[in-house]
Amino acid sequence: MNSEGFVLRGGLVCDPEAGSLAPGDVVVRDGRIAAPATAGAADRIVDVSGLVVTPGLVDLHTHVFVGQDLGVDPDVVGPPSGVTTMVDTGSAGAHLFGAFVRGTVERARTRIAAFINISSVGTTSILLSGELKTLAYVDPASCRAAIDAYRDRIVGVKVRASADVAGDNGVVALDRAREVADAEGLPLMVHLGPPPASLADILARLGPGDILTHCFTGLSGTPFTEHGRLVDLIAEARRRGVVFDIGHGMCGFDLEQARAAVAAGFLPDTISSDLHTYSRDIVGGLPDVMAKFLALGVGLPEVVRRTTIVPARVAGLDGAGVGSLRPGAPADLAVLRVTDGPSPTVSAALTVRNGEIVHSASN
Repeated sequence: MNSEGFVLRGGLVCDPEAGSLAPGDVVVRDGRIAAPATAGAADRIVDVSGLVVTPGLVDLHTHVFVGQDLGVDPDVVGPPSGVTTMVDTGSAGAHLFGAFVRGTVERARTRIAAFINISSVGTTSILLSGELKTLAYVDPASCRAAIDAYRDRIVGVKVRASADVAGDNGVVALDRAREVADAEGLPLMVHLGPPPASLADILARLGPGDILTHCFTGLSGTPFTEHGRLVDLIAEARRRGVVFDIGHGMCGFDLEQARAAVAAGFLPDTISSDLHTYSRDIVGGLPDVMAKFLALGVGLPEVVRRTTIVPARVAGLDGAGVGSLRPGAPADLAVLRVTDGPSPTVSAALTVRNGEIVHSASN
C-alpha cells in the first residue's frame, strides 16, 4: 500500500491548520501525504463520500503501557477510533520506563510519545495506593536520569497532584515535578483532582506550554466560571499560555462545568480521552469525547483542531508533520462518520497510519 498510492475521494477534508472544511482529495504515496495535483491514473481511488477526512487523531492523554495496571493496547484501541498517535501520560516512571519502551513503544504500530511520571513507580497499582503517597519514590534524580536515557521518547513530566494519589504530598510532589521539568526544558502536565493541592496551587506553578489535564473535572472544588464568566484565576492562566486539556477518563469530565465554560467562551486547548483499563467502558474513545463537544455547540473544525494539530504541537510532534495534512507529512489519516442533531456521533470509518489502511469499518 505504501508504494502503490491511493486517493481518498468524495469526502469533506477538514484541514486543522487552514481551519477549512471543504470537498477535496487527499493523496497518499510512499507513506506520505502528496499534493492533490499529483493524483494519477494509476492511483487507487478510495471512495469516502459522505465522510470527513482529517489528520490522524492525536490523543494527548492515554495510558498504553501494555501489561501494566492501567495500560490498554494502543494497536487494539487506536485504529478503530481514528487515533494514530497516542501520548501516554505518566504510566511509567523512571524505574519502569525502559520496560515500557521495550514492551510497548518499540512494538506498537501506533505512534507513541510519553510524559514520564515524577514517581519512579508510575501508575503501577492505582487501586491499591497512589504513586505519590511514598515520597521516596518521588525522586528528581532518577527521573532526570531516565529522561537523559530516553530523551527521544519523553515529551514531558507528569504529576497526579490530587489527594487520592498523593495524600498530603501533593504540593511537594508538584514542586519536585516542576524542578525536573525546568531542569530538562520539558512541559509539565498536572492532573487536577481533589485538594489539598488546589487549583490555585497548581496554576501558580504552571507557565507557557504546561498542561492542566482533567480541566473540567468536578472534583477540584473550584469552578471555572462564576456568574457566567471565567474566574480570574483561569483567565490569567490562559493569558500566560497554560494549556487546558480535557482528559475525560472516569471522572475527569463534568458536563455542567464544561457547558458553563463553553457558554462563557472558554474552549479547552486539547480534547483527550484519558483512555485506560478502568475508563474504557465510560469514555469509549476519543471520537466519543469529540461528539460531546459537538453537542455543546463547538464546530467540527474546532473540535478537529483540538484533536490533531494542537495536541501535536503541545507534545512537540508537529515538526515531524504529526496532526497535519501538509504534503510531505506522514500519511496518518482518520476518515470520520459524523452525524448531526441533538445527539451528534463521531466514529472512524477508516484509519490510515504511515500510508497503510489499518482500520476499515467495512471489514
